[in-house]
Amino acid sequence: MHNNQSSYSRWSWTVALILALILLWMLFTGHGPNTSCCEVAPVATANVAPAAEPIAVTQVFGFSATANDFTSDGDNTNVSWFSKSDALKALLVGGEDLQAQGDDKEVVLRGSVSSEETKQKTGGDAQAFFGSSVTVDNQILVKSAEPVATTVAPPAAKLYFDTGATAQPADSAATLAPIIAWLNANPAVKAIISGYHDSRGSKARNEQLAKERAQSTYDAIVAAGIDAARVEMRKPQSVDGGSDLNEARRVEVSVE
Repeated sequence: MHNNQSSYSRWSWTVALILALILLWMLFTGHGPNTSCCEVAPVATANVAPAAEPIAVTQVFGFSATANDFTSDGDNTNVSWFSKSDALKALLVGGEDLQAQGDDKEVVLRGSVSSEETKQKTGGDAQAFFGSSVTVDNQILVKSAEPVATTVAPPAAKLYFDTGATAQPADSAATLAPIIAWLNANPAVKAIISGYHDSRGSKARNEQLAKERAQSTYDAIVAAGIDAARVEMRKPQSVDGGSDLNEARRVEVSVE
């Protein structure tokens, strides 16, 4: 019994030793168990496109010019007339506060000149300067001519009223026009208004009608732009307009 156990132990140690030698051999020769199961797979990296270069923004061209100054901003590379700014300033000399403003496609002209002829000439010269590819909007104003004083004052204007009426007659504006023109042309002159009535009715009522007709005419002249200080209502010595009833119901406007 004892011999059998000893024999078994020897075989066990022999087998163990052989297995240990085999494992050592596999370890040193690289024939060991496959370790691919325990390796960590590399993380896939997505292809990221490089950031796009920023797009350069070109500032739109614009300019402003007067007879004394020229300013601009933006890209003038394709503006054919840009180098001739002095010629543009010279073009804007012929008026008051003339200005050209715009871009390479449209230009607006502003300011004022003394005549329509000058306005059209300035607009034509500007169109020739900028060229047919540019739209020129001519907004130049023509100043009103100063009134020319005449040497002969107009005769007294007569406004005829219906019976009992005090409102201005329909032809009032046309009748007063020469008086208004003379007053505008002669600032030192003033208007004198006198009202009359016919012989019918009570004296008190007729005198009131004459006064109200004169007041209506006063308001019309002031409304036409004449300073109220230059308009005087003057009661005549007799407000009775005479025997002709139609002629009697009148207001006379003279200048002095």
